[in-house]
Amino acid sequence: MQTILIAGATGQLGRHVVREAKEHGFRTRILARNSAKAAELKPFADEIVHADLRFPIQLKSVCTGVDVVFSCAGASLDINNLRDRTTYTELDFQGNANLLDAAQNSGVPKFVFVSLFNAQKLLHTEYSAAHERFVEKLRAAKMPATVIRPTGFFYIFNEFLKMAQKNRGMLIGSGECRTNPIHEADLAQVCVQALEGNETEINVGGPEIFTRRQIVEMCFEVLGKQPKISVVSPAIVRSALPLVRLFHRRMANLVHFGMEVGLTEVVAPTYGKRTLRQYFEEAARKL
Repeated sequence: MQTILIAGATGQLGRHVVREAKEHGFRTRILARNSAKAAELKPFADEIVHADLRFPIQLKSVCTGVDVVFSCAGASLDINNLRDRTTYTELDFQGNANLLDAAQNSGVPKFVFVSLFNAQKLLHTEYSAAHERFVEKLRAAKMPATVIRPTGFFYIFNEFLKMAQKNRGMLIGSGECRTNPIHEADLAQVCVQALEGNETEINVGGPEIFTRRQIVEMCFEVLGKQPKISVVSPAIVRSALPLVRLFHRRMANLVHFGMEVGLTEVVAPTYGKRTLRQYFEEAARKL
């Protein structure tokens, strides 16, 4: 039985990867900072290791006896979860770099990392740049590695649903750029398949393609409301970012990435069966 170390296990994708890996017969060792969140995964975790990726000394032995390191660890993209001001550079790049060093020191045979699709077109954002800096480090390492590049996760679009419930919708720019977001459970299947596969890179999105405007309109439709959508000029947002960055760097970088990815075509090869409308319908029942 192979042992997989899962970093980012308590996040939106990581939770699904832990379950999927366990169901596929892996021995799961999860790495977590938050004890309470980690405890929720006990039914699917053979072992829980408490450590912070930002501190190499805490990672000294976490990879001992591990066959594959899987990481989807990074600072949150949740606009409502900004109390932790750790930057994307500090965690998404340096934290994963620290984990890679620990993996190499322990002789781990393989590393699988989740970056993002079309990252090269978004290197002017800290979020994308942090991921790609780590990809470069991973490629330079003397170990087999797979980089998974998904489009947006379904949960990211929950904010549009919450806004629609309050009879508000917002787009930065025209909203005509397309994307095919993917459900975290479908993406977890791809991630677990990659643990034993030979691919060096996997681009993946969900089964349906939408414009950003169609996604916002769908939120209103699911709630039985007439769409009320405001359009904000990207120039206005860009001009406000330096001021926001003075008070909250991570919020500014999150808004910057959210805007720029929304102005970019993000359509990857399709995978999965779970639809965005079904996801919104389930989420609407919980509002």
